[in-house]
Amino acid sequence: MTFTLTSAAQGVQRERLIERLVHLVQTPSENPPGKEAEAAAVVASYCEELGLEVELHEAVADRPNVVARLRGIEEGPTLTYCSHIDVVPAGEHSLWEHDPYAADIVEGRVHGRGSGDAKGPVAAALEAVAVLREAEVPLAGVLELALVADEETMGFCGAGALVEKGILRPDYAIVGEPTSLRVVHAQRGACWMRITTAGRAGHGSAPERGVSAIKHMAEIILQLEAALPEVSHPVLGGPSINVGVISGGAKVNIVPASCTVEVDRRSVPPETEESVIASVEEAIERARARFEDIDASVEMTFYGEPFEVDESSPVVRAMARATEQACGLPAELMGFRGASDARFLAAAGAEVIVCGPGDITLAHTARESVDLDEVERAAVAYALSFADLLSPR
Repeated sequence: MTFTLTSAAQGVQRERLIERLVHLVQTPSENPPGKEAEAAAVVASYCEELGLEVELHEAVADRPNVVARLRGIEEGPTLTYCSHIDVVPAGEHSLWEHDPYAADIVEGRVHGRGSGDAKGPVAAALEAVAVLREAEVPLAGVLELALVADEETMGFCGAGALVEKGILRPDYAIVGEPTSLRVVHAQRGACWMRITTAGRAGHGSAPERGVSAIKHMAEIILQLEAALPEVSHPVLGGPSINVGVISGGAKVNIVPASCTVEVDRRSVPPETEESVIASVEEAIERARARFEDIDASVEMTFYGEPFEVDESSPVVRAMARATEQACGLPAELMGFRGASDARFLAAAGAEVIVCGPGDITLAHTARESVDLDEVERAAVAYALSFADLLSPR
């Protein structure tokens, strides 16, 4: 049988889709501290209703990752749809126009924490599988849903753990994040580093008798951007660096003997972990032009590789065709400046893209909401792309 746009669009049950999304938003799963268990139980029950093989995997107690599989009628590739069930904290509820966990529907939008990031994508993927099951669309290989914890705190207990343990080893992967149904085929690397300067304590009334670790660090900070390499990716642009945390000194009248900063360095292909560290070390050398006695060290606390998938990849082409049909507009391919669980799947050898309903500029804000028409279009696009990539020979 031929699975068409008409088949997919007519198969979507909007009321079911909305009901599941509302239920998910009304199930808090804030991370930190990492309370995903109830949301995991909800999505696991939906997967069981769909007749999927459901497994729960915990890297940390009471923080389950749901892996659900639909096996095809013949051998073929493994396609993993990965999205996350954790959300960032809602913060002060009085700042929200709508209660962050009421899932109010106003003018065609569901409001609340996680509505776009990423429970809208999760609900759309579940509906896509329901459409395929009810239409009895034959598939080859394995369709795998990985609905994971911990993405909002870098994913090591979620997708990262599933890849590390060999539970996820896809050929193709689609990661559900709010991209307004644009197809992301390249992502910058996320590199977190700690820079420490050591000085010599002294009395604040005679700073010349000490060595100020903070003064040395200030010069290093000024040099960090200047030391960025002059590389530019056609989709991702250039690298960036941000000093997010600084600490140092013991008391106002003591010359500080130590200072530490934590920096967020975003990399682009073809940068490597070694070249990223080298650029920070270059900033330190530049700072020594002013203070030759700088004593500084650099530690990489987290490294995430950048990646890109060629536009000719089957997963890029399938998702682009599907969004074009579902939206009635030319597909838009783009790069992603932020981090996502896609990096784990890319490291596992998968050809991976990121695509989902929702506006990324509303994520993590007190205005988070998602357009229900877009979630419905996402369900159609996901169903078309799943069927395309797993079409029997």
